[in-house]
Amino acid sequence: MKRFMNNLLIALIFCSTSIAALGQGKSVSLGVAGGLTRGINEAFFSERVIGPLFGFYGLYNNGLGSGLTPEFSFQYFTNGTDKYGGWSQYKTTYIVPELRLRYQIINSSILNPYVFGGLGATMYDVLEKPSNPDPTAKFSGVTLSISVGAGITYWINPKFGIDFQAGLNTSMTDNFNPYYDKYNDGSWVTRLGVHYNIFDIAKDSDGDGLSDDEEIKLGSNPNNPDSDGDGLTDGDEVNKYKTDPLNPDTDGGGINDGAEVAAGTNPLEADDDILAIPVGGKMILKNVEFDVAKADLKKSSEKTLSNAVKALTKAQNVEIEIVGHTDNQGDRDKNVKLSLDRAETVKNWLIDKGISGTRLKTRGMGPDEPLVPNTTDENRQRNRRVELIRSK
Repeated sequence: MKRFMNNLLIALIFCSTSIAALGQGKSVSLGVAGGLTRGINEAFFSERVIGPLFGFYGLYNNGLGSGLTPEFSFQYFTNGTDKYGGWSQYKTTYIVPELRLRYQIINSSILNPYVFGGLGATMYDVLEKPSNPDPTAKFSGVTLSISVGAGITYWINPKFGIDFQAGLNTSMTDNFNPYYDKYNDGSWVTRLGVHYNIFDIAKDSDGDGLSDDEEIKLGSNPNNPDSDGDGLTDGDEVNKYKTDPLNPDTDGGGINDGAEVAAGTNPLEADDDILAIPVGGKMILKNVEFDVAKADLKKSSEKTLSNAVKALTKAQNVEIEIVGHTDNQGDRDKNVKLSLDRAETVKNWLIDKGISGTRLKTRGMGPDEPLVPNTTDENRQRNRRVELIRSK
């Protein structure tokens, strides 16, 4: 009994280590099983008897990809001969914790035929010994073993499955019956089990921390970990930063969410976006608009500029250059002057709100630095813009 308890402890340690190593998968099932075994050699065929098997097993269904299911199996069984005392007669008990991999030939929701292979640690104890054991024989111990076989799983419903398998468990040494021959010992094993799916792990195709189902509901791309291209994964945007995975600039302040996080500013507050610009970097003042062919600010521009005032008030050491741009419609020289006038309008607005003019410079680039080709109305709208470049 003491030896059995020691072997059981080793098996439980093996079990916990194996399950921890399985990683993520689609679902996890646990099951119990019973079956029959029979030794394969070192006794007359007619003397070999069928012994009982008991065990449990765990499945990580499709855990390594569609049709590839890791299995942890723990089995206790006995086999030997119908009589004892002869030259090859014996009785041995086995405890076999084993890690297997199933390949499901058909991966359906009802029937899953499969083949399997595994590696385990067979703990054996010879209870009845032959009359002429090898002098160096060990009557108990642990040896590596391998198993191969085939089986089929029938899913009664998405939670319950019935599993039948048959295979061969072979030791890496010639130990189980201390009468030695040139073949390694082993057993034929059949097992019938029932398992229950204890929980599902939702599929996350792009590994961004959101399940495919969650992404479909959000409208983000389940095959792209960064749907909006802002440098943050969709999962971090939703769960960690509370930003919008479909909008690269959630607060609309002009700096994308990833750059704000990297700079330590708040991607949910537009009034600190300027602080995220590195020296030499720039941001586009979104929603800063002017009357057609004029340098007069529209009322709708004041919210964005107010955010700039708040940021510049917080960081008194920051200096910026305000750069105006136009599209390529009309006379170039007039566009250059118009872009400079618009930059001056923004500068004067900021000065009126308390920002020192010594911190502000202006420049007009006209149509000379387009963001995109001036081929469509939409592109020309993007090119008509005001940028802030941080000079200090």
